[in-house]
Amino acid sequence: MIDSAAPDIAIEFQLSSDFKEILPGASPSEARAAVVDRYGPEVVATLPPALLDEAVSQFEAISELLRQAGIFHASVCLGRVGERVTLSSLTFGRMEADCTDPAVAVAGILRIKGRGQGSDRRDIKRFDLPCGPAAVVIETAVGLLLPAGELGTAKDLPLPVATLQAYIPVPKEADRSRRSMVVVTFSTPSIQHWEAYCPVLVDLLRSLRFPTGAQGAIASVDTKAEPLVAVSTRSRISDALG
Repeated sequence: MIDSAAPDIAIEFQLSSDFKEILPGASPSEARAAVVDRYGPEVVATLPPALLDEAVSQFEAISELLRQAGIFHASVCLGRVGERVTLSSLTFGRMEADCTDPAVAVAGILRIKGRGQGSDRRDIKRFDLPCGPAAVVIETAVGLLLPAGELGTAKDLPLPVATLQAYIPVPKEADRSRRSMVVVTFSTPSIQHWEAYCPVLVDLLRSLRFPTGAQGAIASVDTKAEPLVAVSTRSRISDALG
């Protein structure tokens, strides 16, 4: 379960510039600035004030839901891989767990995720990242149902969603309590683009760092990472992470 309390840790990582951040718990002024940045000043200048206010209100509501869920970084990708539109999301949250021995904590996650409903659809493995061990879980399941009424069909249409979750104990140098595990969650309904996302996710996980001396939850993002491409020579996460 994600902890809604802000952890006294900082996280640095690299992420493709295709991903745009949604600030959890954004103030009204921050929400307005974010909407202007998304649309662009030229487009915003042509919008009716009521429409702009509605967009800001919706952004602020989503941002508050993220904060309440204990998410301290969230970003979305809405772009193209080749000629096709792609959509995905990425979040960082904190889970409280006994991380006195990171290897034991990771083994516990692997045991939990390796049993129960849907476990036969999960690819579960420990990886040793530069920042320490991590439990990585990859699965595909029906994440959404598109209403029949909106589609003009007889039945709701199930939409499969591919998900990667990485459970990473925070090193003792960055969390003296040894009770913080960061949960990275990536999801996409664009399953056909999984191979394009794989190198982005590998680079993200390998770039994770936990600077010491932080005050409060800070997610520092370097967007110089490589963008999405249609063909990847490092398409399998297991192969790339070793």
